[in-house]
Amino acid sequence: MNRRDRELRRQRARQAGGVEPMPRSQSARDEDGSSPSLREQFERASVPARALLPLRFFFGATFLFAGIDKLLLDPAFFDASSPASIVAQLAAFARVSPLAPLVRIAEPFAIPLGLLIALAEIAIGLGALTGLAYRTAAIGGALLSFMFWLTASWTTHPFYYGPDLPYAFGWLALALAGDGGLFVPRVVREIGTPEEDDWPGALRGPFAQPDEPSPLRRQMLQAAVLGAAAFAVASVSVPLRFVRGSDANARTAGADGQPLDASGAGSGAAPTGAAGSNAPTDAATNPPADPSSPAAPSAPPLTGLAIARISDVDKVGARRFRVPASAPASLPAGDPGVIVKLADGSYVAYDATCTHEGCRVGWDKTDNVLLCPCHGAAFDPSDHGAVLGGPTNQPLLELPIDVDHQAGTITLRA
Repeated sequence: MNRRDRELRRQRARQAGGVEPMPRSQSARDEDGSSPSLREQFERASVPARALLPLRFFFGATFLFAGIDKLLLDPAFFDASSPASIVAQLAAFARVSPLAPLVRIAEPFAIPLGLLIALAEIAIGLGALTGLAYRTAAIGGALLSFMFWLTASWTTHPFYYGPDLPYAFGWLALALAGDGGLFVPRVVREIGTPEEDDWPGALRGPFAQPDEPSPLRRQMLQAAVLGAAAFAVASVSVPLRFVRGSDANARTAGADGQPLDASGAGSGAAPTGAAGSNAPTDAATNPPADPSSPAAPSAPPLTGLAIARISDVDKVGARRFRVPASAPASLPAGDPGVIVKLADGSYVAYDATCTHEGCRVGWDKTDNVLLCPCHGAAFDPSDHGAVLGGPTNQPLLELPIDVDHQAGTITLRA
Protein backbone atom coordinates (compact mmCIF):
# COMPACT_ATOMS: atom_id res chain seq x y z
CA MET A 1 0.00 0.00 0.00
CA ASN A 2 1.49 3.31 -1.02
CA ARG A 3 1.31 6.62 0.83
CA ARG A 4 -1.64 7.88 -1.21
CA ASP A 5 -3.72 4.85 -0.28
CA ARG A 6 -2.83 5.32 3.39
CA GLU A 7 -3.86 9.00 3.19
CA LEU A 8 -7.24 8.06 1.69
CA ARG A 9 -7.83 5.59 4.49
CA ARG A 10 -6.94 8.24 7.04
CA GLN A 11 -9.46 10.64 5.55
CA ARG A 12 -12.21 8.02 5.72
CA ALA A 13 -11.33 7.24 9.33
CA ARG A 14 -11.28 10.95 10.18
CA GLN A 15 -14.80 11.36 8.79
CA ALA A 16 -15.99 8.43 10.90
CA GLY A 17 -15.48 10.46 14.11
CA GLY A 18 -13.77 9.54 17.34
CA VAL A 19 -10.20 10.60 17.99
CA GLU A 20 -8.84 12.75 15.19
CA PRO A 21 -6.46 10.38 13.33
CA MET A 22 -4.20 12.92 11.68
CA PRO A 23 -1.08 11.74 9.81
CA ARG A 24 1.83 11.21 12.13
CA SER A 25 3.98 13.52 10.06
CA GLN A 26 1.49 16.32 10.82
CA SER A 27 0.18 15.33 14.25
CA ALA A 28 3.20 14.23 16.22
CA ARG A 29 6.23 15.42 14.27
CA ASP A 30 7.32 16.84 10.98
CA GLU A 31 8.96 14.84 8.21
CA ASP A 32 12.40 15.46 9.70
CA GLY A 33 11.29 13.95 13.04
CA SER A 34 11.00 17.23 14.94
CA SER A 35 7.88 18.26 16.81
CA PRO A 36 5.87 21.08 15.17
CA SER A 37 6.26 24.51 16.67
CA LEU A 38 3.42 26.30 18.43
CA ARG A 39 2.95 28.53 15.41
CA GLU A 40 2.66 25.52 13.13
CA GLN A 41 0.13 23.95 15.52
CA PHE A 42 -1.99 27.11 15.35
CA GLU A 43 -1.79 27.18 11.56
CA ARG A 44 -2.88 23.54 11.27
CA ALA A 45 -5.64 23.75 13.90
CA SER A 46 -9.21 24.52 12.92
CA VAL A 47 -10.70 27.93 13.66
CA PRO A 48 -13.13 26.59 16.32
CA ALA A 49 -10.30 24.80 18.13
CA ARG A 50 -8.26 28.02 18.25
CA ALA A 51 -11.24 30.16 19.31
CA LEU A 52 -12.22 27.78 22.10
CA LEU A 53 -8.71 27.40 23.50
CA PRO A 54 -9.32 29.76 26.50
CA LEU A 55 -12.55 27.92 27.32
CA ARG A 56 -10.78 24.58 27.06
CA PHE A 57 -8.06 25.52 29.55
CA PHE A 58 -10.47 27.23 31.95
CA PHE A 59 -12.87 24.30 32.02
CA GLY A 60 -10.05 21.77 32.25
CA ALA A 61 -8.32 23.54 35.15
CA THR A 62 -11.62 24.13 36.95
CA PHE A 63 -12.74 20.50 36.79
CA LEU A 64 -9.28 19.25 37.75
CA PHE A 65 -9.27 21.53 40.79
CA ALA A 66 -12.85 20.58 41.68
CA GLY A 67 -11.91 16.91 41.88
CA ILE A 68 -8.74 17.54 43.89
CA ASP A 69 -10.64 19.93 46.18
CA LYS A 70 -13.16 17.22 47.07
CA LEU A 71 -10.43 14.68 47.80
CA LEU A 72 -7.88 16.91 49.50
CA LEU A 73 -9.01 20.38 50.49
CA ASP A 74 -12.69 20.13 51.47
CA PRO A 75 -12.90 18.59 54.96
CA ALA A 76 -16.71 18.40 54.93
CA PHE A 77 -17.45 16.69 51.61
CA PHE A 78 -16.96 13.13 52.89
CA ASP A 79 -17.94 13.86 56.52
CA ALA A 80 -21.40 12.33 56.83
CA SER A 81 -22.14 14.43 59.94
CA SER A 82 -21.48 17.73 58.14
CA PRO A 83 -24.36 19.68 56.58
CA ALA A 84 -22.09 20.39 53.59
CA SER A 85 -21.25 16.72 52.96
CA ILE A 86 -22.28 14.69 49.93
CA VAL A 87 -24.68 12.85 52.25
CA ALA A 88 -26.49 16.05 53.24
CA GLN A 89 -26.47 17.33 49.67
CA LEU A 90 -28.13 14.17 48.34
CA ALA A 91 -30.75 14.42 51.09
CA ALA A 92 -31.52 17.99 49.97
CA PHE A 93 -31.56 17.02 46.28
CA ALA A 94 -34.04 14.23 47.02
CA ARG A 95 -36.54 16.88 48.13
CA VAL A 96 -36.29 19.28 45.18
CA SER A 97 -34.63 17.61 42.17
CA PRO A 98 -36.57 16.16 39.21
CA LEU A 99 -34.17 13.22 39.57
CA ALA A 100 -35.40 12.60 43.13
CA PRO A 101 -36.20 8.87 42.59
CA LEU A 102 -32.67 8.25 41.32
CA VAL A 103 -31.16 10.37 44.09
CA ARG A 104 -32.97 8.30 46.74
CA ILE A 105 -31.54 5.13 45.20
CA ALA A 106 -28.04 6.65 45.36
CA GLU A 107 -28.34 7.99 48.94
CA PRO A 108 -27.09 4.78 50.66
CA PHE A 109 -23.99 4.95 48.45
CA ALA A 110 -23.31 8.67 48.94
CA ILE A 111 -19.62 8.36 49.89
CA PRO A 112 -18.66 6.03 46.99
CA LEU A 113 -20.66 8.27 44.66
CA GLY A 114 -18.71 11.30 45.92
CA LEU A 115 -15.44 9.49 45.20
CA LEU A 116 -16.65 8.61 41.71
CA ILE A 117 -17.62 12.22 41.02
CA ALA A 118 -14.21 13.46 42.17
CA LEU A 119 -12.42 10.91 39.97
CA ALA A 120 -14.60 11.85 36.99
CA GLU A 121 -13.84 15.55 37.45
CA ILE A 122 -10.10 14.85 37.61
CA ALA A 123 -10.25 12.68 34.47
CA ILE A 124 -12.32 15.27 32.57
CA GLY A 125 -9.94 18.05 33.56
CA LEU A 126 -6.86 16.08 32.56
CA GLY A 127 -8.47 15.09 29.25
CA ALA A 128 -9.24 18.70 28.38
CA LEU A 129 -5.77 19.95 29.31
CA THR A 130 -3.71 17.19 27.67
CA GLY A 131 -5.92 16.06 24.77
CA LEU A 132 -6.20 12.51 26.12
CA ALA A 133 -9.54 11.10 24.88
CA TYR A 134 -10.45 14.75 24.34
CA ARG A 135 -13.93 14.38 22.92
CA THR A 136 -14.84 11.65 25.40
CA ALA A 137 -13.69 13.90 28.26
CA ALA A 138 -15.69 16.84 26.90
CA ILE A 139 -18.84 14.74 26.55
CA GLY A 140 -18.29 13.49 30.11
CA GLY A 141 -18.00 17.08 31.31
CA ALA A 142 -21.29 17.96 29.58
CA LEU A 143 -23.10 14.99 31.13
CA LEU A 144 -21.74 15.73 34.59
CA SER A 145 -22.71 19.40 34.28
CA PHE A 146 -26.24 18.48 33.18
CA MET A 147 -26.50 16.19 36.20
CA PHE A 148 -25.38 19.03 38.49
CA TRP A 149 -27.94 21.32 36.86
CA LEU A 150 -30.77 18.86 37.55
CA THR A 151 -29.72 18.51 41.19
CA ALA A 152 -27.53 21.22 42.72
CA SER A 153 -28.73 24.10 40.53
CA TRP A 154 -32.32 23.05 39.98
CA THR A 155 -33.72 25.47 42.60
CA THR A 156 -31.71 28.42 41.28
CA HIS A 157 -34.04 31.04 39.85
CA PRO A 158 -33.81 32.55 37.34
CA PHE A 159 -32.08 29.62 35.69
CA TYR A 160 -29.32 31.78 34.22
CA TYR A 161 -27.98 32.45 37.73
CA GLY A 162 -26.91 28.82 37.95
CA PRO A 163 -23.41 27.92 36.69
CA ASP A 164 -23.94 24.31 35.65
CA LEU A 165 -26.06 24.79 32.53
CA PRO A 166 -23.50 27.12 30.87
CA TYR A 167 -20.78 24.59 31.74
CA ALA A 168 -22.79 21.84 30.03
CA PHE A 169 -23.17 23.75 26.76
CA GLY A 170 -19.55 24.90 26.92
CA TRP A 171 -18.40 21.30 27.14
CA LEU A 172 -20.62 20.41 24.18
CA ALA A 173 -18.95 23.15 22.14
CA LEU A 174 -15.53 21.75 23.03
CA ALA A 175 -16.63 18.23 22.07
CA LEU A 176 -17.87 19.43 18.67
CA ALA A 177 -14.75 21.47 17.91
CA GLY A 178 -12.14 18.94 19.03
CA ASP A 179 -8.65 19.82 20.21
CA GLY A 180 -7.40 20.67 16.72
CA GLY A 181 -3.96 19.31 17.60
CA LEU A 182 -3.27 22.32 19.86
CA PHE A 183 -1.23 21.73 23.00
CA VAL A 184 -1.51 17.96 22.67
CA PRO A 185 1.79 16.32 23.70
CA ARG A 186 3.47 14.10 21.16
CA VAL A 187 3.26 11.11 23.47
CA VAL A 188 -0.52 11.52 23.62
CA ARG A 189 -0.85 11.65 19.85
CA GLU A 190 1.20 8.50 19.43
CA ILE A 191 -0.97 6.37 21.72
CA GLY A 192 -2.41 3.59 19.58
CA THR A 193 -0.66 4.78 16.42
CA PRO A 194 1.77 2.31 14.79
CA GLU A 195 5.07 3.37 13.32
CA GLU A 196 4.94 4.23 9.64
CA ASP A 197 7.25 2.53 7.20
CA ASP A 198 7.41 1.78 3.50
CA TRP A 199 7.84 -1.95 3.86
CA PRO A 200 5.24 -4.07 2.03
CA GLY A 201 2.83 -5.90 4.32
CA ALA A 202 4.25 -9.30 3.32
CA LEU A 203 7.71 -8.27 4.54
CA ARG A 204 6.42 -6.83 7.83
CA GLY A 205 5.04 -10.20 8.84
CA PRO A 206 1.58 -11.57 9.62
CA PHE A 207 1.47 -10.03 13.12
CA ALA A 208 2.32 -6.48 12.08
CA GLN A 209 -0.11 -3.70 12.98
CA PRO A 210 -2.32 -2.39 10.15
CA ASP A 211 -1.31 0.71 8.23
CA GLU A 212 -4.19 2.77 9.67
CA PRO A 213 -5.06 2.38 13.37
CA SER A 214 -8.69 1.96 14.34
CA PRO A 215 -10.15 5.19 15.78
CA LEU A 216 -12.07 3.07 18.30
CA ARG A 217 -8.87 1.35 19.37
CA ARG A 218 -7.10 4.68 19.84
CA GLN A 219 -10.04 6.05 21.77
CA MET A 220 -10.12 3.06 24.11
CA LEU A 221 -6.37 3.20 24.69
CA GLN A 222 -6.44 6.92 25.41
CA ALA A 223 -9.44 6.51 27.74
CA ALA A 224 -7.57 3.79 29.64
CA VAL A 225 -4.49 5.99 30.00
CA LEU A 226 -6.69 8.89 31.11
CA GLY A 227 -8.39 6.74 33.74
CA ALA A 228 -5.02 5.57 35.05
CA ALA A 229 -3.77 9.16 35.24
CA ALA A 230 -6.89 10.27 37.15
CA PHE A 231 -6.51 7.37 39.56
CA ALA A 232 -2.84 8.28 40.09
CA VAL A 233 -3.75 11.89 40.95
CA ALA A 234 -6.46 10.68 43.34
CA SER A 235 -4.05 8.22 44.95
CA VAL A 236 -1.73 11.09 45.79
CA SER A 237 -4.52 13.37 47.02
CA VAL A 238 -6.20 10.95 49.42
CA PRO A 239 -3.14 10.30 51.67
CA LEU A 240 -2.41 14.03 51.78
CA ARG A 241 -5.97 14.58 53.03
CA PHE A 242 -5.23 12.55 56.15
CA VAL A 243 -1.88 14.27 56.66
CA ARG A 244 -3.54 17.66 56.81
CA GLY A 245 -6.61 16.41 58.66
CA SER A 246 -5.86 18.31 61.86
CA ASP A 247 -5.58 21.61 59.98
CA ALA A 248 -8.88 20.94 58.21
CA ASN A 249 -10.63 20.26 61.50
CA ALA A 250 -9.34 23.52 62.91
CA ARG A 251 -10.61 25.35 59.84
CA THR A 252 -14.17 24.04 60.10
CA ALA A 253 -14.75 23.86 63.85
CA GLY A 254 -15.35 26.35 66.58
CA ALA A 255 -13.91 26.33 70.06
CA ASP A 256 -16.42 23.67 71.10
CA GLY A 257 -15.54 21.40 68.19
CA GLN A 258 -18.84 22.03 66.39
CA PRO A 259 -19.12 23.15 62.76
CA LEU A 260 -19.11 26.88 62.16
CA ASP A 261 -22.26 28.67 61.11
CA ALA A 262 -22.54 31.59 58.72
CA SER A 263 -21.34 34.04 61.34
CA GLY A 264 -18.42 31.93 62.48
CA ALA A 265 -19.87 30.66 65.75
CA GLY A 266 -19.95 27.03 66.74
CA SER A 267 -23.22 25.30 67.44
CA GLY A 268 -22.37 24.77 71.07
CA ALA A 269 -21.30 28.36 71.55
CA ALA A 270 -23.36 31.48 71.13
CA PRO A 271 -23.83 32.25 67.45
CA THR A 272 -22.56 35.68 66.59
CA GLY A 273 -25.46 37.97 66.13
CA ALA A 274 -27.77 38.12 69.09
CA ALA A 275 -28.91 40.38 71.85
CA GLY A 276 -26.29 42.44 73.65
CA SER A 277 -25.61 42.74 77.35
CA ASN A 278 -29.19 43.79 77.98
CA ALA A 279 -30.60 40.54 76.65
CA PRO A 280 -33.16 39.00 78.97
CA THR A 281 -31.77 36.21 81.08
CA ASP A 282 -33.46 33.13 82.46
CA ALA A 283 -33.68 34.74 85.89
CA ALA A 284 -35.27 37.87 84.46
CA THR A 285 -37.87 36.06 82.40
CA ASN A 286 -38.59 33.41 85.04
CA PRO A 287 -38.23 34.94 88.54
CA PRO A 288 -38.07 32.42 91.39
CA ALA A 289 -41.35 31.81 93.17
CA ASP A 290 -41.89 32.96 96.71
CA PRO A 291 -41.38 29.90 98.94
CA SER A 292 -44.03 31.18 101.37
CA SER A 293 -46.73 31.36 98.71
CA PRO A 294 -48.81 28.34 97.82
CA ALA A 295 -47.48 26.32 94.97
CA ALA A 296 -48.99 27.23 91.65
CA PRO A 297 -50.58 24.46 89.70
CA SER A 298 -48.07 23.10 87.21
CA ALA A 299 -48.92 22.94 83.54
CA PRO A 300 -49.17 19.51 82.01
CA PRO A 301 -45.86 18.48 80.44
CA LEU A 302 -45.54 18.90 76.70
CA THR A 303 -45.05 15.74 74.71
CA GLY A 304 -42.76 17.24 72.03
CA LEU A 305 -39.05 16.74 71.37
CA ALA A 306 -36.89 19.06 73.50
CA ILE A 307 -34.40 20.97 71.35
CA ALA A 308 -33.23 23.98 73.40
CA ARG A 309 -33.53 25.94 76.63
CA ILE A 310 -35.10 29.39 76.52
CA SER A 311 -32.21 30.87 78.48
CA ASP A 312 -29.69 29.66 75.87
CA VAL A 313 -31.66 31.27 73.03
CA ASP A 314 -32.18 34.50 75.00
CA LYS A 315 -28.47 34.93 75.62
CA VAL A 316 -27.56 35.14 71.95
CA GLY A 317 -30.81 35.60 70.07
CA ALA A 318 -30.51 32.31 68.17
CA ARG A 319 -29.59 28.70 68.77
CA ARG A 320 -28.68 25.82 66.50
CA PHE A 321 -29.97 22.27 66.98
CA ARG A 322 -30.50 19.07 65.03
CA VAL A 323 -33.88 17.49 64.49
CA PRO A 324 -33.79 14.21 66.43
CA ALA A 325 -33.59 11.03 64.42
CA SER A 326 -36.65 9.82 66.33
CA ALA A 327 -38.77 12.67 64.98
CA PRO A 328 -42.03 11.66 63.26
CA ALA A 329 -42.32 11.55 59.50
CA SER A 330 -43.84 15.04 59.41
CA LEU A 331 -40.48 16.49 60.57
CA PRO A 332 -37.15 16.39 58.67
CA ALA A 333 -35.39 13.92 60.95
CA GLY A 334 -31.63 14.46 61.11
CA ASP A 335 -31.67 17.89 59.47
CA PRO A 336 -29.97 20.88 61.11
CA GLY A 337 -32.28 23.50 62.61
CA VAL A 338 -32.10 26.98 64.07
CA ILE A 339 -34.25 28.77 66.67
CA VAL A 340 -34.49 32.56 66.52
CA LYS A 341 -35.93 35.00 69.07
CA LEU A 342 -37.82 37.72 67.23
CA ALA A 343 -38.05 41.40 68.16
CA ASP A 344 -41.52 40.90 69.69
CA GLY A 345 -40.17 38.28 72.08
CA SER A 346 -41.62 35.25 70.29
CA TYR A 347 -39.61 32.29 69.05
CA VAL A 348 -39.51 30.60 65.64
CA ALA A 349 -37.65 27.56 64.35
CA TYR A 350 -36.59 26.59 60.85
CA ASP A 351 -34.90 23.77 59.03
CA ALA A 352 -31.41 25.26 58.56
CA THR A 353 -30.84 23.58 55.20
CA CYS A 354 -30.62 26.24 52.50
CA THR A 355 -33.18 25.68 49.76
CA HIS A 356 -30.58 26.51 47.10
CA GLU A 357 -27.88 23.84 47.37
CA GLY A 358 -28.31 22.44 50.86
CA CYS A 359 -25.70 24.40 52.81
CA ARG A 360 -26.39 25.18 56.46
CA VAL A 361 -27.70 28.69 57.10
CA GLY A 362 -26.64 30.69 60.13
CA TRP A 363 -27.89 33.67 62.12
CA ASP A 364 -26.57 37.07 61.02
CA LYS A 365 -26.71 39.60 63.86
CA THR A 366 -26.09 42.70 61.78
CA ASP A 367 -29.07 42.29 59.46
CA ASN A 368 -31.23 39.98 61.62
CA VAL A 369 -31.50 37.41 58.84
CA LEU A 370 -30.68 33.77 58.30
CA LEU A 371 -27.79 33.76 55.83
CA CYS A 372 -26.34 30.98 53.69
CA PRO A 373 -22.52 31.08 53.69
CA CYS A 374 -22.19 29.28 50.35
CA HIS A 375 -23.99 31.49 47.83
CA GLY A 376 -25.44 34.34 49.87
CA ALA A 377 -29.12 33.37 50.06
CA ALA A 378 -30.85 35.37 52.83
CA PHE A 379 -34.08 34.48 54.63
CA ASP A 380 -36.36 36.51 56.91
CA PRO A 381 -37.07 34.65 60.18
CA SER A 382 -39.88 37.08 61.04
CA ASP A 383 -41.77 36.30 57.80
CA HIS A 384 -41.93 32.51 57.79
CA GLY A 385 -38.43 32.15 56.33
CA ALA A 386 -39.24 34.17 53.21
CA VAL A 387 -36.42 34.75 50.69
CA LEU A 388 -34.85 38.19 50.94
CA GLY A 389 -32.20 37.66 48.29
CA GLY A 390 -29.90 35.15 46.65
CA PRO A 391 -30.19 32.37 44.07
CA THR A 392 -33.39 30.72 45.33
CA ASN A 393 -37.08 31.48 45.53
CA GLN A 394 -38.10 28.87 48.09
CA PRO A 395 -38.44 29.86 51.75
CA LEU A 396 -36.95 27.86 54.59
CA LEU A 397 -39.08 25.09 56.07
CA GLU A 398 -40.69 26.41 59.26
CA LEU A 399 -40.81 23.92 62.13
CA PRO A 400 -43.66 23.81 64.68
CA ILE A 401 -42.48 24.46 68.23
CA ASP A 402 -43.94 24.84 71.73
CA VAL A 403 -42.40 27.24 74.22
CA ASP A 404 -42.82 26.32 77.91
CA HIS A 405 -41.77 29.41 79.90
CA GLN A 406 -42.37 27.63 83.20
CA ALA A 407 -40.08 24.73 82.36
CA GLY A 408 -37.76 26.98 80.37
CA THR A 409 -37.69 24.67 77.35
CA ILE A 410 -38.50 24.78 73.66
CA THR A 411 -39.75 21.59 72.04
CA LEU A 412 -40.60 20.47 68.55
CA ARG A 413 -44.27 19.74 68.23
CA ALA A 414 -44.69 16.12 67.24
